Amino acid sequence: MPASPPHPAPTLYESWEALADGLHVQRLALHLPQLRNQTTAINAGASAVAEMTSGALAARPAALSDSQATALVEAADLSAWVNLPAEHGTPDAAASPLVGAAEQVEALLLDGVSDETLGAAVRAVSAASAWWVGAFAAIRHLGVHHARLTPIDDTVSLDTLRAAVRVVALGTAQRILAHHLRHDSTDEAVRLAYCRAVTEGIVTEPRLPALLEELGELRLVDLVCTSIPWRGRFMKYAGGTGAGQVE
Repeated sequence: MPASPPHPAPTLYESWEALADGLHVQRLALHLPQLRNQTTAINAGASAVAEMTSGALAARPAALSDSQATALVEAADLSAWVNLPAEHGTPDAAASPLVGAAEQVEALLLDGVSDETLGAAVRAVSAASAWWVGAFAAIRHLGVHHARLTPIDDTVSLDTLRAAVRVVALGTAQRILAHHLRHDSTDEAVRLAYCRAVTEGIVTEPRLPALLEELGELRLVDLVCTSIPWRGRFMKYAGGTGAGQVE
């Protein structure tokens, strides 16, 4: 039996990206009991988000039924990103109020793209992005400020969370597009979609510091700031962090 071809070693950038993915998954795992409590309590979310219940914020995204799209998500190392919302999302009858922000990103990037598998994968990771932001927002008041590490004592608006979703969805969708293009770069529409994603990231970067301050809380800030390529993406973790001491 011939030996399998050697898997190329990850680049430094890919290693930092994998570390960030693991950080978010670990934080979700650590705080699942608190998330369940928040999303099932009668007054869930009253102290976390000014205008919405936690149950709606963490509503389960629509299932990804396309097996080829599922394979693409897995190949882009985003399986956990999609699977965990499907497993831990609430069966809320109403859609998350953050889904519309993710759909804006989908509409921007998929304009003119006819590849249904690629479109399904982008929509899946974008919808999951809304869930991740909503889930961390639901337990925001239990966290600490990203810089001072002091308890959070304020609320966050839906508009701020929607802005966060647009950033996170942009980053995950860009990862899907980049992976697809590494294996098939013949589709002009997909290349243009990737260019739009890169351009949107450049346009977004100057607004990121203000958005991070509005979010305030550590988990949300880290989720957003590690999502898209920008100068501050992994800066915080290059020198280590004391965040684990308070988690």
